[in-house]
Amino acid sequence: MYLRRAVASFTQRPARPVVHEPAVSDDITIDFGAKGNAAGTTAAGWSTPEDGETWSTGERSWLILPAPRTPATYILRITLRPNVVEGRLPAQRLRISVNGHEAGQFTIARRTVRACRIPWSVLEGLPHTEIAFDTPDAARPADLGAGADARPLGVALAKLQFYADVHEASQPDAHLVGSQPVPVDVTAIMQADRMSLSDLMSKFESLGQNCEFGLVQRRCQAEPLGLLRFSSTPLPKLLDALEARFEGMGTPASIRVEVSSNGREYMINDSRFGFLYHAFVDTGAMSLEDLLRREIKRVPFLINKLLEDLEAGEKTFVFKGMGAVEEEEVFPLAMALRKYGPNTLLFINLADATHRAGTVEVRAPGFLIGYLDRFAPSEDAANFELAQWVRVCRQAYRFRLAAGA
Repeated sequence: MYLRRAVASFTQRPARPVVHEPAVSDDITIDFGAKGNAAGTTAAGWSTPEDGETWSTGERSWLILPAPRTPATYILRITLRPNVVEGRLPAQRLRISVNGHEAGQFTIARRTVRACRIPWSVLEGLPHTEIAFDTPDAARPADLGAGADARPLGVALAKLQFYADVHEASQPDAHLVGSQPVPVDVTAIMQADRMSLSDLMSKFESLGQNCEFGLVQRRCQAEPLGLLRFSSTPLPKLLDALEARFEGMGTPASIRVEVSSNGREYMINDSRFGFLYHAFVDTGAMSLEDLLRREIKRVPFLINKLLEDLEAGEKTFVFKGMGAVEEEEVFPLAMALRKYGPNTLLFINLADATHRAGTVEVRAPGFLIGYLDRFAPSEDAANFELAQWVRVCRQAYRFRLAAGA
């Protein structure tokens, strides 16, 4: 399991809840709001549902889900926020167990999305799926000087999804970390090593978070069309957009034309998901009305193209943060891409003492991490480490060939 350990130990365990036999299902979505469908799954350790969420209470809370029926590796994805108080309780430790087997450990400091891979061996042959949430830092807001709430709160769940990764179903328990699961086509890899930079970079598509990789492609004389190639796409907003299939983006009601901070060019702000991207039009070179008409035609076309690329699963999608990001924050993005097709995410992070610049590591099926010494500064976006980018992309492409992609 690739997730970093954040919790040393959990000791006391409340008694298991009484379990009622649920129906079987392979794709479950639970809304924990007051008008949601969580009733019957929250077995013990939960407060009354509120507007959009339900709080866990005490140090352990249980969910009982229907048993899956299709042999596969399953993905557990949760949207949640912690009970934190600045200066008193900065974060909540959370351990998630499925049928008594640890699935992941996290430290949660803000509203976020987390995801875990659950092998079929943990689910097989059981009448239900039992999920436990351990929150040893659960505390009463009243004790922390944060109001009169006397409930011992841990984390508030907003949404849970539990579904099969159908692209891994043929080998459901294969943990591909550091391995090559199928015979390697040496000839294909040798051809990839001789591939021109423009051809190589055309095998990748940027998802943001900013334009650095789009400029790397341009330096390599690759100009693929891409919705988010030159866009600012914060990770939470990108996850929302993928889940909604970008519905509502690129409409007359959502698009606003703005002037860049340096006053030299137009920027497009799409309010549907809060993406800001370059129009590549100098101020005064086009009327605002003409630019708006162009974007209303262009953006829906690029959305359809991105959705087709995601469903085809032939490209490697690239995402990098503005600085170092914990991989556990980005793993849900990789799994969101695999809801569309057999996709692979190349997450670009900063090198450190244990991860050398220019290298790539396999963390899970469909999830690669590449490392650079540094990112381009925001004030000089073209000042990037081209040689390291090229090494990372070549190695990532080799991994995809080795995995039979």
